[in-house]
Amino acid sequence: MPAGLDNLKHIVVLMMENRSFDHMLGFAQSDQWKIDGLKGDETNLDSNNVAVQVSNDAGFAGDFTPDPGHSGFDTLTQLYGDAKTSILQTPTMSGFVRSYEGKTHDPQAAHRIMKCFSPQKLPVLTKLAQQFCVCDRWFSSIPGPTFPNRAYMHGATSMGRVDMGIDWRKMPTTIYERLAEHKLDSVIYYHDSTMASTFDGLAGKKDFFGSFVDDFLAACDDDDLPAYSFLEPRFANSAGGNGKPAFSASDQHPDHDVKAGEALIQRAFKAIWGNPNVRNSTLFIIVYDEHGGFYDHVAPPAIVNPDGIEWAGDPATTLDPPFNFTRLGVRVPAILISPYIEPGTIDHRLYDHASIIATTRKLLLPDVDDTNLTLRDKQANTFEANLTRQQPRADKIDLGAGAKDEPPTAAQLAQPINDHLKAQVQQAALMEQTLPPAQRSGTDPNKITTEEQASAYLQSVYAKLHS
Repeated sequence: MPAGLDNLKHIVVLMMENRSFDHMLGFAQSDQWKIDGLKGDETNLDSNNVAVQVSNDAGFAGDFTPDPGHSGFDTLTQLYGDAKTSILQTPTMSGFVRSYEGKTHDPQAAHRIMKCFSPQKLPVLTKLAQQFCVCDRWFSSIPGPTFPNRAYMHGATSMGRVDMGIDWRKMPTTIYERLAEHKLDSVIYYHDSTMASTFDGLAGKKDFFGSFVDDFLAACDDDDLPAYSFLEPRFANSAGGNGKPAFSASDQHPDHDVKAGEALIQRAFKAIWGNPNVRNSTLFIIVYDEHGGFYDHVAPPAIVNPDGIEWAGDPATTLDPPFNFTRLGVRVPAILISPYIEPGTIDHRLYDHASIIATTRKLLLPDVDDTNLTLRDKQANTFEANLTRQQPRADKIDLGAGAKDEPPTAAQLAQPINDHLKAQVQQAALMEQTLPPAQRSGTDPNKITTEEQASAYLQSVYAKLHS
């Protein structure tokens, strides 16, 4: 067994929000780094049949209000140009501009969806991808939004759902419970919210939850990480208070400042890399839950249905045939980090979020053949073959100036909450009802309208749930 696998004790996953591979890394392609990125001449047509070309001038914030569509219906439109096209056909990746026009109601404004980042604007993400292993065939698990894709990350299924409904209490067995069955510990380290708190198998079990700032960073310092860690970013701009500083949302969900997400990625990496014992025993994975409506040129391939459930469409639509979860979602950035990975490694094999569960089972569980959660993780490719070195790297990883976490501005705190954050507020309200009556705030979640209000409410509820 390679030394990197023989010494492996910890797997850490950081899942960011709503950005496609081409949007974040596509323009970093070069003759020296031959990822499947952008040539620069890729286009989509708008409703006036004007060809809109990709560009490398995406801004850190401000380009993507309103939030691009990424529901199941929106994503199928982006894949095919028409949401009612059979998923049995190969996607044309032709409907991104027209889909965004449904949000902007302005053909010219919809052109912004083709904006991508230059590598110079994302020094942390780009340099980590180039210094370790980038996977350029990693797709979101379904063509749809955040919650069902994160459900796949936790349990290799979304139970036939492609919606942002708040109630995930019936989620089947997750990777955390599977590891616990084999006496291995796992923790979800979050900043202000985590959908996993609604899962029946995890709800009320405080050992499965911790704070990124107070617990994860300390565990890295003390070489006390659990076998499996899942890191949640900060989903809302926070004004701080009660002795806590103000922090910007770090999830990179549009239209949050992408620099704050760069700072989070950098902070998590440095916490792991800065302790040699942790560094030499940890595989760190950075991945995005779904594409957020942003352009990508690679058609998602077919995949196995995890559990035989189908989706017939939104209430106002009918899909014929129904979506049967045999098509992956849009490609997303994914980076594997370990001192046993050679710099510049590019992995072209097919992965989705269930590959993390499959790899975790293979590396951490003794009887991997009997530990799969669904057919999806049972058949998923695993990525441990990228840990090829016999001796760990000890080089200093130069991130240049890196990224700095700036506190939010007054305008960012007053920003109206998007649909994703609105769903998290409603989810927190659902969980608040599980608290003793004396601990409930009585807050009407429908009256929470700004990022500052959402942050304060989320932190208040989750502090009580997991104190």
